Amino acid sequence: MEFGYAEVIGGIAFLIGIYGSVVYIRSILKHQTRPHLFTWLVWTLLSGIGYLAQLHDKAGPGAWALAITTVFSLIIVGLCLKYGEKTVTRGDKIALAASLTAILPWVLTSDPLGSVIMISIIDIVAFYPTFRKSWMKPGEENLTAYNLANVKFGLSLCALQAFTVNTMLYPSVIILANGAFVVMCLIRRKQLAK
Repeated sequence: MEFGYAEVIGGIAFLIGIYGSVVYIRSILKHQTRPHLFTWLVWTLLSGIGYLAQLHDKAGPGAWALAITTVFSLIIVGLCLKYGEKTVTRGDKIALAASLTAILPWVLTSDPLGSVIMISIIDIVAFYPTFRKSWMKPGEENLTAYNLANVKFGLSLCALQAFTVNTMLYPSVIILANGAFVVMCLIRRKQLAK
């Protein structure tokens, strides 16, 4: 089997995905990070759907990042049950319900573009519980893991073998959402330190 540019970049993204997930999991086990179950549950479903949509459009090695993200997101969901944030607000419940409800149209349609647009929107809605929690407790998230995720998804975009809206939209939305989240946490950490 011959490896080309896409396979090398996709492999690097895959390995960064493993490393970033291990960093995040270690911070959970050390009680430095308290992930929100609702966010991670939805992210697990969405990354799986995104991976399948990328496979459908023959993304090639560019899809490997979403594959490893799905596996580790499922592990983090399990860890949330013991180590995660226990405070659940009405807004968190609404975000979870909206996220799960929005998955139904994807299941009922065979249009990959519609599903990719839907999961991109759902991803932002699902971020709400973590964003809300981190606004109050910005020190309870491992920002290195989010930055590594952005590197992983940036590389995965470079490793795509088919550049379509279906293959590019969801990873791009994740990069933007993660970037905004990291900036918010850094600003809040400085504000609360004063």
